[in-house]
Amino acid sequence: MKVGLISSFLSFAYSDNFKINEMRKIFILIGSVVAALVLSQCGKPKDYYSADFLNEAEQAKPGKVDSLQILPGRNRGLLKFIVAPDRRVNKLRVSYSSSLSADVTTSMVDIAANEYGNYKEVLINNLPEATLLVRITSYDTKGDSSNIVTGAGFIYGDRYISSLYNRIFQNITTVNGVKQLNFQNESAKPRDSTIFYTLQQTIITYSKLGGGTSTIEISPFVNAVKITDLAATGSITHYSRFKPTAQTIDIFESTPVTVNF
Repeated sequence: MKVGLISSFLSFAYSDNFKINEMRKIFILIGSVVAALVLSQCGKPKDYYSADFLNEAEQAKPGKVDSLQILPGRNRGLLKFIVAPDRRVNKLRVSYSSSLSADVTTSMVDIAANEYGNYKEVLINNLPEATLLVRITSYDTKGDSSNIVTGAGFIYGDRYISSLYNRIFQNITTVNGVKQLNFQNESAKPRDSTIFYTLQQTIITYSKLGGGTSTIEISPFVNAVKITDLAATGSITHYSRFKPTAQTIDIFESTPVTVNF
């Protein structure tokens, strides 16, 4: 009985010693691996972990322009956009063409110190009456380029002008002893005078009492205007001014019409 107990005890002790020895080996192995990893990192440069990020940053494109608008005029267009706040950018390449031709015109535009992050305007003259196609690219001092920003807008000219009309002059009446010039109502105008309407005003030149002429203007919301110094006989010349869009930079005028009275 005693022999059996001693044998069991020795067997148990031997088993525990074996497990302890194995665990020690495992801990030693893990410690060796960790130490090797720590030592392997000690020789690397201090920017090792940020190197990839820095390389990406060095390859970042120059900032592109933003909020490009093309404001139309008479055979010209005004480009309006926000210059990127990226101080590396020092030039813009502005390329444009017409929908009537494949020819492309390119010019380089300098950036002033106060224009970063602010609006900049570039005027393009001598354009045909057609759709203007624009491409703007930013460049830095190294010659690297940004993503291209594109835009399109219609430019007006003689064809648009030929479509303009004059308000219809109706007659001259007398109201409370005062002469009054009457024009036909503009039925297409909006009821609210604050809403944009292409007809901006009508310019009227009339013969004055005692000689000479005088010029006045009326809005499309006015149909009658009193004239206290209108001559007994003479002429009235009138024409109208138009803007095809609220953003148009030029005023377009109809052909003047003269009425004798």
